[in-house]
Amino acid sequence: MKQCLDQCGYPDSEPNVVSVRGGMRSDAWIRALKEQLNEGVQMVVLLLPGSKARCPTYDDVKKFLLTEFPIPSQVVLTSTIQRGKNLRSIISKVLIQMNAKLGGVPWCVDKLPFMTEPTMICGMDVFHSTALGKKSVLALTASMNQSATTYWSTSVTQDEIGQEGSTNLQTGMTSAIDAFKRNNGAAPGQIIFYRDGVGEGQVQGICVPEIE
Repeated sequence: MKQCLDQCGYPDSEPNVVSVRGGMRSDAWIRALKEQLNEGVQMVVLLLPGSKARCPTYDDVKKFLLTEFPIPSQVVLTSTIQRGKNLRSIISKVLIQMNAKLGGVPWCVDKLPFMTEPTMICGMDVFHSTALGKKSVLALTASMNQSATTYWSTSVTQDEIGQEGSTNLQTGMTSAIDAFKRNNGAAPGQIIFYRDGVGEGQVQGICVPEIE
């Protein structure tokens, strides 16, 4: 990783390396994290044994780092690197993911013609969760800068069972536009909206009311 960082010109410091005893036991990994984590830690990189399909520790540790101690994390499975093939390429991709999780911009498309005026690019999907009694979960994202590389996002659980057309879209878009104003000093001059999960036959019944 240090070789790749030096080559790319990224600033870096020596990581704090901790060995975990306890094999695949999730409690051992979580205990080690609790002992080491503090406000000065920017990111956790975990070298977990096994493969993703056979690594219950993966889900448990990720849940801990999302809920109990929210901090960006990157998991690398030992099976991925032990083969020794394409190691530099793998590490470079891992570093790109780490950079993005820390708020960096790994790449962007330059000089997009439709971005000459303040533009907000939005994406929306609705997920129907059986775990929530078939309630709908709305996810909405909106770009916050000229290169469309930083995003505001929200998710809302909708009360109506199986609801596709969003009753919470207006509230979400209001918050997104307010966030855009805070970041850019003005509201977007135009909005480009990607709507996922709607078939051709649903456009009139779902998309048109949402646009209105």
